[in-house]
Amino acid sequence: MVDARGFAVATLLLVLLQAPQQHGLDTPLEVVRERRVFMDNSSISRPPRSGFHFPRFDARMHDGDEVQIESIHTTWLRISRHPALTLQGRTVALRAASGKFCAVQLSEATGLIRCDKDSPPFAAWFEVSHGSSNVSLRSVRGGDYCVDQPLGVRCDRKRVSQWEVFHIIDAGNGRIALRGGREDKFCWDNGKGFICDLSDMIYEATFEPVTDTPLRARIVQTKDPNAASVFTVYRHNLEVPTVALRCKEDGFYVTVSRGFLSCSSKTPWQIRYARATWWDVKTATFRAPDSGLYFEAGDPKDGDHVTVDNKDGTGWALWRVQLLGGFEPLRPLVRGVNLGNWFLMERWMAQELFYDESGSRAFPGKCDAMDEYGLMDALGHEAAAQRMKQHWSTWIKEEDIAWLGAHGINTVRVPFGYWMVFPERPFVDGQLHYLDRLFEWCKKHRVAVLLDFHGLKGSQTGNPTSGNCGACGNAACGKTKVDFLEHENLNLKVIDFLTTRFSNSPVYLGFAVANEVSSTANSRDVMAFYQKAYAIVRKKSKDALVVLFATFNPSTYPFPNFRNVVEDIHIYFGMGFGHPSLDQQENLHRARRAVADLHWHVLVGEWSLGANGHNTLHWQPKQREKFFATFAKMQLQAWETHSIGWFYWSYKTSFPNSTWNFRDMCMIGWLPGCNGVLTYASTYWWQESACAYAYLDGGCPNRQAETWNELVVRPAQSILRPEAAPWILTAAMCCGAAGALVGFCRPAWAAKCATTAGTAVAAATNALMQALAPLLAATGWLPRPTGFQHVRSREREGVLTPSATSESSFINGDTVLCSPGAPAGIGIANSLRAADNMEQPFIW
Repeated sequence: MVDARGFAVATLLLVLLQAPQQHGLDTPLEVVRERRVFMDNSSISRPPRSGFHFPRFDARMHDGDEVQIESIHTTWLRISRHPALTLQGRTVALRAASGKFCAVQLSEATGLIRCDKDSPPFAAWFEVSHGSSNVSLRSVRGGDYCVDQPLGVRCDRKRVSQWEVFHIIDAGNGRIALRGGREDKFCWDNGKGFICDLSDMIYEATFEPVTDTPLRARIVQTKDPNAASVFTVYRHNLEVPTVALRCKEDGFYVTVSRGFLSCSSKTPWQIRYARATWWDVKTATFRAPDSGLYFEAGDPKDGDHVTVDNKDGTGWALWRVQLLGGFEPLRPLVRGVNLGNWFLMERWMAQELFYDESGSRAFPGKCDAMDEYGLMDALGHEAAAQRMKQHWSTWIKEEDIAWLGAHGINTVRVPFGYWMVFPERPFVDGQLHYLDRLFEWCKKHRVAVLLDFHGLKGSQTGNPTSGNCGACGNAACGKTKVDFLEHENLNLKVIDFLTTRFSNSPVYLGFAVANEVSSTANSRDVMAFYQKAYAIVRKKSKDALVVLFATFNPSTYPFPNFRNVVEDIHIYFGMGFGHPSLDQQENLHRARRAVADLHWHVLVGEWSLGANGHNTLHWQPKQREKFFATFAKMQLQAWETHSIGWFYWSYKTSFPNSTWNFRDMCMIGWLPGCNGVLTYASTYWWQESACAYAYLDGGCPNRQAETWNELVVRPAQSILRPEAAPWILTAAMCCGAAGALVGFCRPAWAAKCATTAGTAVAAATNALMQALAPLLAATGWLPRPTGFQHVRSREREGVLTPSATSESSFINGDTVLCSPGAPAGIGIANSLRAADNMEQPFIW
């Protein structure tokens, strides 16, 4: 018979299923995969997140970037409209103040110039050559250079010397003046001819330069960074090493003509572009596409000219690109957990899985079963296959993903090893089936997936987290392997296989190429591997995140075509991150420094309340409660203010009440999502004030807090609000009373329905009551226990595994005791520490 509680819950379920849905504040990641928005120093939030710092030196040259370009002399490219520069290399006719054109007289052998022509004849055209503001004039008619002589300017010289040089002055209003090279006096038409004998520039000494096409701005160099011009990058295909530069001031594109740069093309003019071949993210070279010559800044002592005549692309042909702003991919904040120990097992997370084939004893040898390879080898194939299939089918289930999606988590990071695709002995086949199921569950529950290549063949870490590290740092057990580059082809095939399989999934977020690469690897070879891996991932998806670990700081390497790439940083206080402090503001400062100011966006791929560097075992409960609550807020504030998201390590462990266990920490209330006390700010960080993420500092002053379920429950149900809890309870009580009456009368139709629905209703009851508990706590209808008392209360409710030694086995800083019932010899002496078989962080 279905009891009254069952009927009440069944009725309430129908109400919830029929309730209209609302998206609340956050849209899941599979809906908003990417938005590209132009951002610069005026549009970014404060403080800026890594990858959103402007201006910065970064020669990436993405389409739409606005840049300024600095030479090796620390001079800057600028646009100049000075006539001496805009006329240089052009053919020009000079119209005097009288309105008449000046021309070489055909009747005089001396090449005398007179200004008496109503329209410019062939003899009135002159070629302007040489550099800077000092130019020479060469008659088009005879090809002779003009010279400043005492009796007037004549065009009868075959080469240029001192008197054949003229200085062009900008007279304003489109007019110029000429000063001769003989006495530096102004030239004019005195009625008898063209002569340079005026000490002052009068109107009669000015000329209108007439050209066959409009004059365009020339590009020169300046020592004043405030005078630097801005160029907009046109580059629609990052795979092609060419760019076009649009002069922002006048809208024309940079071109090369007669060895000089000008803004003169109405259409994009392609320039050959290359980043530095050494470890330098700032530097690039530019070449003319026809001649192959490089752009070069001349010595500033010799003038402000910039030429295109360098053959080597070195020295003065090197340029630093300052990025002022660009189109950045915006995604909702990643709030995630690692599904650790599922497809790549780590001994410390589930010691019992590393027992011998009996399942009750640890292997006797010190070198046995140090990592997953060693375990599979020690068990033998048949026993290993049985154990692994049982493990894969139970460690993560659909209800886990549903729980995560309902408690503020929008992404899971999935560590795996190469044997998922190539299960070479002693590894066991069968993981792909469960990964396929994970993608289906995540699609159903609106959770994104980041694939994390945690165990490359040959090991990229040299420790057990790679699953195949050989001696894993224990010299007595043989050689420790960091040989993943020797197996490059197979490792790239793994990436190719999985990206082919999952790139079209709506919940596929991206691919983490290699977890925690050891610093003993060759840095340049690692960057070359990254380039090949990136090409594979990007070929399958144009917007998938490509995640590269922080070893060698790849964001400072000049990859030629990277976009949508993030740097992965793992931070565990007390483990390679300096001496931890009890002062959370000091910790916050250090955490900010770790994730801020990188060229790329940053994901905190692993963090935890564990490994905090303090032995909390003997602390008073209130002291422990306060420490972990503020320690969590401090880290959340750092990650959500300065990065694009985070992944907690890990979702679960085999032992309860662990600070390495996200679910436990959420239920306690130290992490948001499981009660109404601590809530997440919106994932749309670009629409929020930075103070919204100041969890430690108290958030925004006078800011109305969003309701818990708007931020956490997805999709949000309009009925599931804290203020609605009393009405829900009232409805449940009424339905319960009705159910009790029906149960007492026991009509035949009710008995028949009860037999069919009893099992389903009973299963739904516990889930619904668990879901309502936080809402009831938020309204004050139920008490809100905190800290260890909360854990104990959850044990009584059957949510957590009860333990006779729960309090003593509670997480203690960098020490975690094994679960109750562990065999002798596995206790404090073998507890989880930085030096043992555990996740080793790398802090850049």
